[in-house]
Amino acid sequence: MIFHRDWTRRSFLKGSGLTLAGFGLTSLFPSSFLRHAMAADATSDKRLLFIFLRGGIDGINTLIPQGDPDYNTTNRPTLYIDPLDSIDLGNGFAHFHPGLSDLMDLHNAGQLASVHRVGYPGQSRSHFDSQRIYENGDPTQTTLFEGWLYRYVRENGVSSGVRLPVLTSQSTTPLIVRGAEKYVNVANPDSFDYLDQPPKRDKYEQAWERVYADVSRIGRHRGSLSALGLELIGTLDEYRSWDQVNWNPTHPNTGNYLFPVDEATNPNDPSGPGGKMFPSSAYSYFRALKVCALSLLEAKADGTTGTRVAGTQLGNFDHHDGQGGLAGDHRDLLKQLGYGLDSLYVALSGQATNEPRMYPSVWSDTVVITLSEFGRTTKENGSQGTDHAEGTTVFAAGGYVNGGVYNCDSSSWPAGVMFDIYNRYLSHATDYRAVMWEILRDHMGASQATVDTIFPGYTALNPPELGLIGV
Repeated sequence: MIFHRDWTRRSFLKGSGLTLAGFGLTSLFPSSFLRHAMAADATSDKRLLFIFLRGGIDGINTLIPQGDPDYNTTNRPTLYIDPLDSIDLGNGFAHFHPGLSDLMDLHNAGQLASVHRVGYPGQSRSHFDSQRIYENGDPTQTTLFEGWLYRYVRENGVSSGVRLPVLTSQSTTPLIVRGAEKYVNVANPDSFDYLDQPPKRDKYEQAWERVYADVSRIGRHRGSLSALGLELIGTLDEYRSWDQVNWNPTHPNTGNYLFPVDEATNPNDPSGPGGKMFPSSAYSYFRALKVCALSLLEAKADGTTGTRVAGTQLGNFDHHDGQGGLAGDHRDLLKQLGYGLDSLYVALSGQATNEPRMYPSVWSDTVVITLSEFGRTTKENGSQGTDHAEGTTVFAAGGYVNGGVYNCDSSSWPAGVMFDIYNRYLSHATDYRAVMWEILRDHMGASQATVDTIFPGYTALNPPELGLIGV
């Protein structure tokens, strides 16, 4: 019976971590079902990759305001980084934490924007509320569960006729791309497939194709559901064709694997955990970063196939105790972040070695951004950590990014600003929506007419912008 067969197929998908809802209609094919007419140019070759730094990154010990006398051992007795140990960024004021040493190639190439004091008015210091605000694009609506990147994709026709226009890789689909239409989230890149291998897998595919090619008893929706089923099969086929498990490019200067996903690809480091550069807990992050990079490399230049928006997360920045200065949890996470951003730069710009696929460079068409829900307190707490605060640091990297340090030099960092809010918090100078809208408009080609839909109230807010994207 067809009804019974449908139930069996749905149960199989659920057991595989795949559901029809997870392959939303918009992401697979255009049809009369869609709530919005996709009128924008779908052939754009621009790409965007986001990394959400969850927990609230300590911007003060990431992009260090060494020129501020309030950055000292009195306020940060165990967290303070001496100027001789940090990385001078050349403006006489700002330094990188030494854990970000891998970012220096990008910085020196002028393709990394390091933006300090990012936040929004009425900053929430709740993880849940502030993460939601950073992802839904509207600080006035903490209960809005729709993402600003989802609205960009919908309003600008990015998914029109495109397979896999959006791909995320983390445990669950992030709010930033959630909406009425669903996009693909890969919880585990190594098992995103049918449960069984050939020949059973081939039998499943052949059976599904026959079923979906001749869907019956569903009236006027027959054609659309048939297309959806066949596109689902095609999506799995496309993902499998990437063969991400066997794609292991290396850095041209060090020979290290760009994406350490297991013991074999984790660079040796006598001073590191177990003699390796990264702990095994970092593998899931690099695995997700790897599949996001592949999705952008596999996107076709004509804009009809492949991913235009990809993203993942790096967690555990909530350092209330034992944060560490030159060593410790904060340093270790910054090392993962810096290494990962540099790896994306190498992989997407065609510089990687051990790369038989010879992907063309897409770096000039790509921007990589970071986000985090808030910064940390200016003063170290009694547990040698920091607590929830306000202004923080974001990074933007890409071929046409106007690189450099923003909001962290002698002219943009007023005296006393680290205690500007409640004599406790660093205030924000740039609204996060200004950063993201500049990237959407000037890099991703977002229509100006969609700005207040993507970021409600943006036009009335009229925040100062930084000029992050060049031509």
